[in-house]
Amino acid sequence: MSLLQETQITHCPRCGSASIIEFHNAVACRACGYKLFINCAAATGCLAVRDGSLLMVVRKKDPGKGLLDLPGGFVDFGESLETGMRRELNEEIGLAPERLTYLTSGPNTYLYKDVLYHTVDCFFTAVMPVGIEPCAGDDAESLTWVHLDDIDEEKIAFDSVKAAIRLYKEKYR
Repeated sequence: MSLLQETQITHCPRCGSASIIEFHNAVACRACGYKLFINCAAATGCLAVRDGSLLMVVRKKDPGKGLLDLPGGFVDFGESLETGMRRELNEEIGLAPERLTYLTSGPNTYLYKDVLYHTVDCFFTAVMPVGIEPCAGDDAESLTWVHLDDIDEEKIAFDSVKAAIRLYKEKYR
């Protein structure tokens, strides 16, 4: 699928001309010369671990409604990856660990309302404190602890999450 098809851009955002072409990762206007670069969005996910189990979110909405995911989400303008990760953890599970450790990143696609977004998903690890239970909020239908040995990849919404979990298991088990 071409960039113009993926983005559904039909006219120049600056001058309104329909004389636009695809140019590498940009949409270029032949009439005024404007180029709109289409870059990936930054997103985060957290492998929150306690006693050999991983905290998983059951997704409330599409894409992947009803499937498992890691708590996380898109990084907002003006946020660092860490700040965005902590905000998303607070929104989705009601708490954010003080210490986040970077694990890996990977490409992903996110189909939302017929628009395909390209993301780079950045994954962190965190040890969840004992005695404080997270609670589902925001985009989480519910939360579940899944032992690392019992994770079924077929129930996970995104390939980037599957890859991050595999890497975590290789590195820390």
